[in-house]
Amino acid sequence: MNSISDDSENSVSGNSVSGNGRLDGDTVVRQLTAGDWAQLRAARLAALAEAPYAFASTLAREQEFTDEVWRSRAGSGSSFGAWQGETIVGLATGLPPEAAQPAPAAQPAAGAQPAQTEPAWHLVGMWVAPACRGQGVADRLVAAVCEHARRSGAASVTLWVTEVNDRARAFYRRTGFAPTGGRQLVRPEEPDHFEEELARRLR
Repeated sequence: MNSISDDSENSVSGNSVSGNGRLDGDTVVRQLTAGDWAQLRAARLAALAEAPYAFASTLAREQEFTDEVWRSRAGSGSSFGAWQGETIVGLATGLPPEAAQPAPAAQPAAGAQPAQTEPAWHLVGMWVAPACRGQGVADRLVAAVCEHARRSGAASVTLWVTEVNDRARAFYRRTGFAPTGGRQLVRPEEPDHFEEELARRLR
């Protein structure tokens, strides 16, 4: 099970995006490599500390990861970072169906469309540093993951977003995601903390 953090903007403002992945203001979005492991670790731990409600994992758990785990994550070819200089200020990862962890049986919401049955890529670990929100960074990260998935043959991308994260839910819907009807617990030990599944068609 995975969860999604938010980039709190509901509209793109401030910086504009160029065709090479660069945002005006010296923010660059690119795919991570194994050599980025230390910056990935710093950004991921910052995300878990800043928005613990938004992730299925925890800060305490990932603080115990070895350097090799972080190198493996960074070099998987699945993650994208938004960079300002040598610092990652935003993250998003796209997992193919075979790499995504199977989720528990989801509860369909009343009146919602049936959950996706075809294999789909899964968007996880989405986060943008608070100081960089409202600048189009989240839009660019989502676009990078969706384009990577599309080029890999995916017909859709799915994600889980916590029900308490209204701004993230609004952001995802604005960028083309719609509810599938799936609903599940974020963590088994928190019986009142749910997330819903959203999906975006790529073709």
